[in-house]
Amino acid sequence: MDQRSTSPETRFDGQVAIITGAGRGLGRAYALELARRGAAVVVNDVSDLAEAVASEIRKTGGRAVASRDSAATREGGAKIVAGALDSFGTIDVVINNAGFARNARFPDMAIDDFDAVIDVHLRGAFFVSQPAWRVMETKGYGRILMTSSASGTFGRPAGAAYCSAKSAVVGFTKALAHDAGNTGIRVNCLLPIAATEFVIDNPLPPDDMEALRRALGGVEGRREPERVTSLAVYLCSRACQANGQVYSSVLGRYAHGFFAVTGGWVSPGVDIATVDDIASHIVEIESRQVIEAPSSVFDEMAIAASAVRASRMKDD
Repeated sequence: MDQRSTSPETRFDGQVAIITGAGRGLGRAYALELARRGAAVVVNDVSDLAEAVASEIRKTGGRAVASRDSAATREGGAKIVAGALDSFGTIDVVINNAGFARNARFPDMAIDDFDAVIDVHLRGAFFVSQPAWRVMETKGYGRILMTSSASGTFGRPAGAAYCSAKSAVVGFTKALAHDAGNTGIRVNCLLPIAATEFVIDNPLPPDDMEALRRALGGVEGRREPERVTSLAVYLCSRACQANGQVYSSVLGRYAHGFFAVTGGWVSPGVDIATVDDIASHIVEIESRQVIEAPSSVFDEMAIAASAVRASRMKDD
């Protein structure tokens, strides 16, 4: 394989990576780059493309095996992990990349489509990550990368199933990051946008496609999967010590995403705020003059408690 001039911290010599949905698009790009950097790769995809990508890696001197098990079932997730252990003996990296969309306006959405999207994106991440986690925890090291979407954090039309699944993946990331503690495991989340077969196979309604074209006006191209790959691979490397964080990759712009609350308004005294109180203070509640970014539910409670204490001091 290509021994690129890279920091040892961003190489993967001796490491083993599982990538779901790696037959094409972003997953394929991740698999090829990790292999170039020394990783042995389990290329998981339910299609024949899994073997094609694994073969491509082997032809250039790398180590790779194909897995066609579905991450969306408990049995499939267990088989993917067992296959990695049988072939390479350990697991260091998991990239939960598999997914698809079923775009439809909410009144027209079939419950079977909703369930199928939740199964592959959220349940699939659970079914692969949990058995892999046990291996990582035993060895005291691991990197898990979840794949969410700007659709899950900011929403879009015709995306109730997809947005729900991707939003849940962010919460899943946050929870696992806290469970990781001092185990040596790091769990982070990526919001990628790239022009791949996933986008072509799951088109938005015409009006929404036109809105997308307007949003990208004057910026043609720059949506190759490879523009996302460097951030994804960094987040899976020893160099990355972040945990429970969300990162965005769009058009070659890389950003750190976070969830925030405003400074808000504290109801005075001990009386419970009325509906009319809320209505009269909604501008203050929504004001973004002060922004707080809690890292856990306990931080959010502490921020609120601090605001109440400050309000009491002001009243006194």
